[in-house]
Amino acid sequence: MNVPVAVRSLLCQVLGWSDRKRWSDTSELLPDWDERTRMIARLIPSGAHVIEFGAGRRVLERYLPSGCTYIPSDLVDRGQPTLVCDLNVEPRPDLRPLDLDTAVFGGVLEYIQDLESLVAWVTRDVSCCIASYECARTRRSDWQRVQESVARARAGWVNTFHEDEFVGLFQREGFTMVHRELWQTKDGAEPIFAFERVRGRVATEAATTTAGL
Repeated sequence: MNVPVAVRSLLCQVLGWSDRKRWSDTSELLPDWDERTRMIARLIPSGAHVIEFGAGRRVLERYLPSGCTYIPSDLVDRGQPTLVCDLNVEPRPDLRPLDLDTAVFGGVLEYIQDLESLVAWVTRDVSCCIASYECARTRRSDWQRVQESVARARAGWVNTFHEDEFVGLFQREGFTMVHRELWQTKDGAEPIFAFERVRGRVATEAATTTAGL
């Protein structure tokens, strides 16, 4: 167990912080994660307008299909044109001026304090979201949930969602899971999910809003 990471994780969870010290250290940005990034890139269509949260070494940028535009975002500056953004701090930035359609989270969402609000925020301004997430084995109602949450904190993670619970966060915002595959690691398998906005959701919401005026 990495004791400093575990201690900082618990502090971050209690105080609502992000572990800026950890992610400012480039040695924490492991090349072992590059295969996951390549898998994510294969799910992105040509011509997409992409923002990558937790851009790190900007590996995704190298593997994007032709015609894509790319904006990196992270806790610290990763080079132009990085959107420096702490996803644990609200209000989060307005993404509409960036004219995006695809958001990517590779190895990021486990570190988000309020994952429900983050999903609600990002799904307002994109039609596709691709995310990896190390899902919990327990459900919210299971008595072992507390024990698993503590174990996850040792890895630096600050939230705990079973796969059904995780997928449900996107479904509540009008998105459906269109793809799921596993990234195999020496420690096991981590799912990568692709979510897309359900057709007609935006139009229906707009019509409902107009009718209420």
